[in-house]
Amino acid sequence: MRNRVQQLLAVGLVAAVPVSIMIAGGQPTPPAKTSSGAPAAERDKDREADREAIQKSAEDFARAFEQGDAKTAAAHWTVGGEYTSDDGVSVRGRDDIEKAFAELFKDKSRARLEVDIRSIRFPSRDSAVEEGFLRHTPDGPGLPGSTQYSTVHVREDGKWLIAYSREWGTGQDRLGDLAFLIGKWEGGPKGQEVSASFEKDSTGPFILGKFTRKSEGKTATTGTMKIGLDAQRGQIRSWHSDGDGGHGQCLWLRDGNRWVLDAVGALGDGTETAAVNVLARLGNDELTWRSIDRVVGGDPLPDTAPVKLTRIRDSK
Repeated sequence: MRNRVQQLLAVGLVAAVPVSIMIAGGQPTPPAKTSSGAPAAERDKDREADREAIQKSAEDFARAFEQGDAKTAAAHWTVGGEYTSDDGVSVRGRDDIEKAFAELFKDKSRARLEVDIRSIRFPSRDSAVEEGFLRHTPDGPGLPGSTQYSTVHVREDGKWLIAYSREWGTGQDRLGDLAFLIGKWEGGPKGQEVSASFEKDSTGPFILGKFTRKSEGKTATTGTMKIGLDAQRGQIRSWHSDGDGGHGQCLWLRDGNRWVLDAVGALGDGTETAAVNVLARLGNDELTWRSIDRVVGGDPLPDTAPVKLTRIRDSK
């Protein structure tokens, strides 16, 4: 149980800081309203200096975390500060929070921590409530994971400190967990090269993908994909279409450190298809794609070999 708290501490306590903005799954949280019905942001418009102070504290905390400085990181909490994980386990007191950080920092591995702040409001002159989503992306193999968080800041002796932070929603599918896909990718064996690109959809909460496979230098197949959150199922779903008229859809399921896509569809001539596609993230700039359990028109086909794709960085 103690190890569970320490692991969550690495993710959940950082939820109190706006490290960066990311894609968020689902719909934005509506602005909080005052008793008069006006958005809280209007009431708090004169609190910009306090927002900046909380932002500065957050930046200092993020720096301490990246440097593995447990004492400085824990100093951002009140003496009696508290963190509660999504399974109800709490760490209470600055000293225990520092100990948990120190234990965590024994592991020299690092991960990217991102925060999507949905709101900061001020219930009183010396308190603030911050809410949003937190994403944890490993530097090496593994899938990003995200949670929701709520953090209470208080001002003591003119300084904003964290009094309480709570995290919940581990394991829920969120579109932002696929943000690592955004960009351009290339790979595949010589003579059978594959390229792919992903981008945010400017018109809605989706990620759009394009694919091309070449055979001996000539384009053999092309396709597109649209990825979104199926709110009814609470699960990632994608829709794909091929240049020859083929089409289908996939339900995405987490399986350890990989995504498993349960796909059904049809070829351009109407022949039914089914497959299980496996997407594994090897790191920030590498992933693999494989198709198994393939069936076309009721006939099984061999599994494909894994195709490794590498992120293409802009030369600028």
